[in-house]
Amino acid sequence: MKGKIRTAKAAIICFIVLWCTPCFPQTRTHISIGTNPVGSLFSIVGSGLSDLIQKHTDLEVRVKPLAGPSAWIQMIETGEITFGVMNARDAELASSGTLVYKDQTGGKGFQFLRLAMVGLQGQYGALVRADAIQTLADFKGKKVAVGAAGSGTEVFNRMILEMYGITYDNIDEQFLSAPEATQALKDGTTDAAMYLLGTPAPTLMDLTTQRTATFLSVEPDKVKAFVEKYPFYTSSNIKAGTYKDQKVDFTTVQYYGIFICNKDMDEKLAYDIMKAVFDHKPELDQIHVAYKQIQLETATKSIAIPLHPGAVKYFKEIGVTVPDHLLPKK
Repeated sequence: MKGKIRTAKAAIICFIVLWCTPCFPQTRTHISIGTNPVGSLFSIVGSGLSDLIQKHTDLEVRVKPLAGPSAWIQMIETGEITFGVMNARDAELASSGTLVYKDQTGGKGFQFLRLAMVGLQGQYGALVRADAIQTLADFKGKKVAVGAAGSGTEVFNRMILEMYGITYDNIDEQFLSAPEATQALKDGTTDAAMYLLGTPAPTLMDLTTQRTATFLSVEPDKVKAFVEKYPFYTSSNIKAGTYKDQKVDFTTVQYYGIFICNKDMDEKLAYDIMKAVFDHKPELDQIHVAYKQIQLETATKSIAIPLHPGAVKYFKEIGVTVPDHLLPKK
């Protein structure tokens, strides 16, 4: 009898413990995306990807908009940022440890970088408010917004200016993000702004509906010389009518945005992110026109950084050919 009583008491105690123990939902894995400043194309892209990934995986995603890759790329190594959005040329500079990344890496480059996928396309654009500026060569002695300090835009603009024999010694450079540069043109506190954005860019649409601004073409001979020197870029045109009062096409250069991560990132995590993006691509396309440029046909477009194994697994699974030079080193 006493044994039965002890058994009954034990059962009651177990019931009370189980009943009183709070039930917590399963913790979601947290990841983060490094982007350029709020209002930039890469920030918009990062936000859209964040929403899509959270919807179709068990991941909790946070977007971290910073000055540019030079501000967040080391966070990829420490794990503070899971993957980031940057242009292909900037990634090559980071990997090789040149220009703005030379001091950060001692010239050795960030060897932990791996490619998740090649994504959208963006274009270079220069807008001016002063009639005295007819070409980029006229920037000498002028106030020019060149992008946030250390950003991919700023690095790129230095390369463009180099084609015209211009350095920061020849201009009054202003380190402004795209929205800040647009506001400066509206306020008349800068003479010109150099952008690296998707087309059409909301900030430029806003500017051209409120102010008269002139687009400057990059002359065909300069475009040819530029893409020969920097093969990650290609020649491009922004068609007349893209922006208000833009009456003619203007010639420029185009770049690819890419998604990078750490080589030690979990393979399943990389796979799940690629699957979420491409299996639900039509949902992304509804958010912004730039997402339509993310295509499986260009997802492994040739660049110098190897793909992450998780990305390789996904692309091979769906029949996308992965070039040998993009396969991870064993």
